[in-house]
Amino acid sequence: YGNQTKLFTPRIRALGYEVSISGFWGLQAGVIRANEMTVLPNGYHPYGIDIIGAHAANVKADIVITLLDAWVIDPSRFPNVKWIPWFPVDSYPLPAGIFHQVNQAYDRIVFSRFAEEQVHNAGLSCRYVPHGTDTKLYHPIDRCAAREKMRFPQDSFIVGMVAANKGAIQNRKAFDPQIRAFAELHHRHSDCILYLHTLANQQGQIGDALNLAAICEFYGLTIGKNVWFVDEYFYHLGLPDNPYMLNAYNSMDVLLNVSMGEGFGIPILEAQACGTPVIVGNWTSMSELCFSGWKVEQSESDEWMTPLISYQRMPRWQAVHERLEAAYNMRGNQDYRSRARDGALSYDVDKVTEKYWKPTLDIIQKNLDLL
Repeated sequence: YGNQTKLFTPRIRALGYEVSISGFWGLQAGVIRANEMTVLPNGYHPYGIDIIGAHAANVKADIVITLLDAWVIDPSRFPNVKWIPWFPVDSYPLPAGIFHQVNQAYDRIVFSRFAEEQVHNAGLSCRYVPHGTDTKLYHPIDRCAAREKMRFPQDSFIVGMVAANKGAIQNRKAFDPQIRAFAELHHRHSDCILYLHTLANQQGQIGDALNLAAICEFYGLTIGKNVWFVDEYFYHLGLPDNPYMLNAYNSMDVLLNVSMGEGFGIPILEAQACGTPVIVGNWTSMSELCFSGWKVEQSESDEWMTPLISYQRMPRWQAVHERLEAAYNMRGNQDYRSRARDGALSYDVDKVTEKYWKPTLDIIQKNLDLL
């Protein structure tokens, strides 16, 4: 959410709208200025719901656009401002908890065609404005140079995962079947490395996360040899898009992202902007973001009930392994790399702003003027 806020708020401001930001994480008891915009602090609620109304009144806002899960928001806490959620849907059908909240909104915006379909199926209207990425920043560079910067072996087949290790019981990123699938790939091809851009949680110090190091070792993998984790300290500090993530994506032969469900899937887009093909599930928003690579079909997965009483899908490790074998056999294929980049260009942040944000905000402004 911070990624997209950083990309789009200055561009929305450049369209002629006054923009202030309510930050629900990382800023307390202070106000800062960033890109000529005011960034206001969180209150006591973990998602800032208790202070949004006061912030809106303070800056004389006409609307509040929220970018987070809609089910955590209680719009009754800020009744004096028009609420427009820009929200994800990562399961089917539309969960009742999301429906109940967004049904109270002044207007609704979703960022995937999958979400648009689910909202319409539930009998609600919505507008479509996808997430985007800076394709000038994320672009193909020399792979050998990128691997040298990342200290990856030049002659290895590198599978990358960029995914939050969050939710030990209901782990949406489906780490277990994907790590198991990689272990089988490594058993057949010893030159493979899995790069995990997430927390290892090796000591189990994070209660709401999996011990990914233990899972890797359970499947016969060795940390530091055929499984590499991001440096945890610098991960906490915040690794920059350029050069770190640019080099990471360009080092990969394939990005592995067969999660149980995605609201969008920004790493899928960023990797392909760098010319790296992907492996995804053919469900939720992942389907529409695979420009180059391989999909695990719904028939190769199993429905999984979420805490929101809605379905996601758990991929079977054998299907993921089959796609990894296909990627291994196509390693270095320039056509795959070119198609990945070409597809990602449609989601360039400037194109999304002009094609989707501008007309959407124009309509909202026109409707406000008629009140």
